[in-house]
Amino acid sequence: MEEQKAEYRVDYYLTAAECDAQQEMSLPLLTQRLIDIATAHADALGVGYDYLIKENNAWVLSRLSIELQRFPSIDTAYSLITWVEELNRHYSERIVEIRDGSDEVIGYARLTWVAIHIATRRPADLSAMLEKITPSERRCPIERHPRMGKIGEADMVTTYRFKYSDIDFNRHVNSTRYVQLILDRWGLDFFDRHRVSRFDISYHAEALFGETVEVRSVGDENTQDVEIVRDGAVCTRARIKFNRRS
Repeated sequence: MEEQKAEYRVDYYLTAAECDAQQEMSLPLLTQRLIDIATAHADALGVGYDYLIKENNAWVLSRLSIELQRFPSIDTAYSLITWVEELNRHYSERIVEIRDGSDEVIGYARLTWVAIHIATRRPADLSAMLEKITPSERRCPIERHPRMGKIGEADMVTTYRFKYSDIDFNRHVNSTRYVQLILDRWGLDFFDRHRVSRFDISYHAEALFGETVEVRSVGDENTQDVEIVRDGAVCTRARIKFNRRS
């Protein structure tokens, strides 16, 4: 692998239109940026969409963990730097380092990707990539994705029917839409008092246009476990941790 491709960096500027009500980068936007830089780096390494589609395969995000000291704020620069930490025939684990405009590290993300066959939706073998990518020796300091089981009896249950704007080019619900549904569990006042410090999400089954899901959650003001369920089958599980704002 060429040295300049071992790590991949993109610099951004956070505009007012991209901010949430607390004048910070929103968690859904950060999630999308993480997916974007992972996609761009895979393309640069020659293992992106064009490579996988030859065998009718595609990358799918399986798990995501984000841990931040603080979010980028309105009208400031920030940067993402990514590298592959682990790769085997089953999955690829990618790290993203998040820096502010002063180039200070403010957080990290772990993304676990698998490849699936588009027609069968079964996992694809990544063995052919093992010669194309050399995982970095650089380690990520945040903990790996936790095991999350059924939440049991929920404190709150709401329903949602997926609409046109929820669907991406693969014609299933966009990964960031689940994040939005999870955050919508709480009101504006709650986010004025709290900020997200850690977010873990795992994707289990696809949801499609027109399907109705239950969003179920349990926990307290510090930690909440959430699952999004369709006809008894779990589409997504998440754990979100909050810190009180100063």
